Amino acid sequence: MDKSVRRVTLVQGSGDNRVSKVVYDASEEDDDGMPGAPDLSKLEQSVRHMLKAQVIAAQEAYQHHIDSAAKEGNSWLLDAPGNFFKARKKAMKEMRKAMPFGKHDDDKED
Repeated sequence: MDKSVRRVTLVQGSGDNRVSKVVYDASEEDDDGMPGAPDLSKLEQSVRHMLKAQVIAAQEAYQHHIDSAAKEGNSWLLDAPGNFFKARKKAMKEMRKAMPFGKHDDDKED
């Protein structure tokens, strides 16, 4: 059930014969798993960002290689170190978003 749904009540009959029954109540459902288990959502988000950064690095390196290979001769071989450096730089920029234990809005001190 969607998180926006808190309760579903089924109403049957009409007039004085109306009967209502709660068929779903979100407070009864335990989505958290085991009680006392750590919340791993921020860790999962960080892993997702790191994987995204790796994909960006691979795409960027591939595109730079294609552009270098389109030139005459073996210039792609001379361009390879610079291409990898540029791809790595772009990936690291994306990786900064994945800082797992950085300051967040909910971590503000009073």
